[in-house]
Formats: sequence, C-alpha cells, structure tokens
Amino acid sequence: MPKTQTIKNHDATFLVFFSLLFVYVFARAICIEITHDEAYSFYNVKHFWWVETLCTGNTHWFNFMAIKAAVLLGFEKAAQLRWFSLLSASLFFIIGYRWIKTIDYLPLKLLAFSIAFLNPYFLDYFSLARGYVTGLAFEALALFFFLQALNKGEKNWYLLSLFFAGMSAIANFNFFYFFSAFTLIYFYVHYFKKGFDFFKDKRFYLEAFFAIGITAVVLKALWFITDCSNDIGPYGGQEFLDSLFFGYIKGFIYGKIALSDVIKNSLIYMVFGVIMVSVCYGGFYFKKHQSKLYQITAILTLFMFVLCIINKVVFNVLYPVNRTTLMFLPLFTIVITGFLQSIFRNAFYKKYLFIGLASLFLINFIMSINLVSTLDYYEQIDAKKTFQKLEEVHAKKVGIAPELFGFYRNYYQQTDKSQFSFRGESINTYFPVGEDSGSNKLSEFEYLVLFPPYNLSFYRKNNVRFKAVKFYSGSKTLIVKVLNP
Repeated sequence: MPKTQTIKNHDATFLVFFSLLFVYVFARAICIEITHDEAYSFYNVKHFWWVETLCTGNTHWFNFMAIKAAVLLGFEKAAQLRWFSLLSASLFFIIGYRWIKTIDYLPLKLLAFSIAFLNPYFLDYFSLARGYVTGLAFEALALFFFLQALNKGEKNWYLLSLFFAGMSAIANFNFFYFFSAFTLIYFYVHYFKKGFDFFKDKRFYLEAFFAIGITAVVLKALWFITDCSNDIGPYGGQEFLDSLFFGYIKGFIYGKIALSDVIKNSLIYMVFGVIMVSVCYGGFYFKKHQSKLYQITAILTLFMFVLCIINKVVFNVLYPVNRTTLMFLPLFTIVITGFLQSIFRNAFYKKYLFIGLASLFLINFIMSINLVSTLDYYEQIDAKKTFQKLEEVHAKKVGIAPELFGFYRNYYQQTDKSQFSFRGESINTYFPVGEDSGSNKLSEFEYLVLFPPYNLSFYRKNNVRFKAVKFYSGSKTLIVKVLNP
C-alpha cells in the first residue's frame, strides 16, 4: 500500500478514536449527577449577587455565563448546564487531532494519543460544567495559532494566539501561569528578538495593552477573592514535586490501588525526571530535533515551573495540585512526544516500547470507564436517589451531612422542576471535639443522611436512637430514621 494511503488510513482511524472519546465524554455529561462545585455555580446563577459570585474561586467566568445562558433558556438539567464544556471539549479534540496527524510514526501516534487523552482524571473535567476544559481549549488554540504564525508569518495569527492565551486565563485563573509564560515568549519572538523597530508598530501597543489588561483583570479578581473569602488560599501544595506531578499519577490510577510512600515518591521522581529531560532537550537542542512546537512548548513549560516557584517563594501562593495542574498535561504530552521522537529515531525496539506504553494507558483507561462518578466528586453518586427515597417515605425535616447538603441546597432546591418537599438542614459531622452545642438537635429531625465516617460525636449528649433505612454501596451514603426515646 502506498505510504500516502497508509497515512490517510491512520488519520481516519484516529478520527474514529476521537469521535468515540467524545461520545464517552458526552455520555458522562448526561449520566453523571450534578457535582458539588457545579451546584454552587448554579446557585449563584439563580441567586446572583456579584459579591458572592466574585468572592469565590468556584466561579469560572465563561462557565458561569454558559450556565446563565442555559438557565435563561429554561434548561436546568445537569447535562444541559454542561453544554459549554462539551463544546470546549470538542474544540480541544479537534486541535488534538490536528496535532496527532503531524506525527508520522504510528506507534508514537498511539502513545501520544494515550498520554494526552486517556487519563481518566483529565477526562472527568471534560464532562463537568467547570472552566478547566475551556481553559484547555483556549490553551490549545493559542499554541495552534502561534505555531501557524511562526511557520507562515501571518500577523493576525500572532494576535489570535495572544488573544486565546488571555482567554484561557479568564476561563480559569490557574491558566494565568500559562498566559504569563506564553506572553513572555510571545513578545520576545514577535517583537523584542527583532530589535527596536517594534516601537514603530501600532500592533505592539495594542497587544501590550491587551496583555496588561488581562493581567490586571486576573490579579484584581484574585485579590478580591483573597480579601473577601480566601477560599483559594488553602487549596494547593507546599512541595513542588509532590504538588505538580502526583496529580497525574493519582489521576492515572483513578483510585484503583493505594500507593505506599516509597512507590509514590519513586513515581513522582520518575515522572519529573522524564518531563525535565524532555523539557531541557527540547529547549536547548533545537538543531537536533528541528521542531518549533517542541522547542516553544519546552521553554513555555520551564517558564511556568519558574513562575510557580517564584509565586510560592515570594508570595507564599501554594503550588497547583490535582485539577489545577491540568493546564500542564497538553504541554507535558508534547515535550515527551518530541523527546521520544528525537531520541528513539533509530532504535530498533522503539515500536515495542511505544506500543507497550500505549497499551498500558489503554488498559488502565478501560478499567476506569464509568458513567456515574468522577474522582473528585464521588460523594454525589447516590445523592439524587437518596433525596428521592426521602421523598418516598414522606420525610418532612431531614438532617443532611455537609458532603451532600451542598447538592440539596445549591441545586435540587433551586431548580424549577426538581425540588424536594422535605426541609433539609446541614448537620455537623466535621468537628466532633468541643461542647455539645447541638443539645437535643437530632431529636428535631425525622431522618438523617450520613456520609462516612458517620461521625455524630458532636451530638453525643443527644438521647436518640437510629434505625437504618437505606444504604447505598456506591457512595456509602446512609439514611437513618431518628427514634426518640
């Protein structure tokens, strides 16, 4: 078969892969119940007060506007609220497909696809009404147009790349690391590298104003959140390696196994080592690999690492962890792929190495497939069924554990079509030590909704008994009836 026809067949196969992946993401968006953070965004849309909305890092601006648009049109089901994330996911897949097509060697295509798109934790946020996949889509567009501009010299593509980098920071403030690093590279390559003639270029002032404007908006928003609630302050990590790299290991295994500290640390060092070697090779050995995308992405990744460290050391801003590190995964994939493509160019065993690693990712992904839960929000699996059960038994007043109360208060009791008739109140299961300020509180409820570890020691002086009504094995949620003495 001619080589050109073989490449076309490979591209068609990967188009099928991406299509199936989108179908999976779409199915999850339909089947997964509303999650805690989505519910709070929904609450703020339904009861908009600009202070509360802007006071929390939970408000991802484009996602918030997308939810608002859905609500205005009368669409309040969880799947309907996720429409913009699905649109962003499709855009990200399209850009990813275009990149995969540029890789000539089939086993490396499979490995690159597996690293970038078969991490189950990464895909969680493609199906949720959050701002992460939107940030990723804008990040991908920024890289795409910047590479096109470098190759073809079209000034409008330069401008588009800077615009989409700025939009990624607005979509999710964690992407400000990407925007900042990208802006440094952008202005150096597009203007400063060519001497001082840029002072005569009107576009320079327009683009500089745009970059400064995005920076001012994001920093002002972060300042307001910190001053108002500081709900983003405690979320993060103290250690650079553990924070930035363990999330990918944790997301890969997706809760299937527990790792000892020795294995965990060994994997962290291994992942960090592979990425840093790939970054250094891509950034400093352009003459050997001859890939502009690889070089730009490697330098971009290195700058982002430096910015994270400066932010921690100078401003004591915690390192990104778990979902806030998702902005790195496309960059990591590109540098690792570029490194493997360069180093193993003539190795006879590369076919078996690449296919073996890709198979590992595929098997792990298949073992992680589900349509009911996500790694970060497993508590919500049985929330709706729990509340429906309470409706069936004609409950009037229910004490609800904090893990589930947010779903009840922020979403189910705010929708126009799914409200429950019972009155729910949050009960204290977090702070067992101290005075029993809830004296006789439990006797006021007919039922309690509990979540592991079912801790009611805060109410230790309450003279009540319980009768189990329903246990949900998926989330370990327990409904008990309160029996007064």
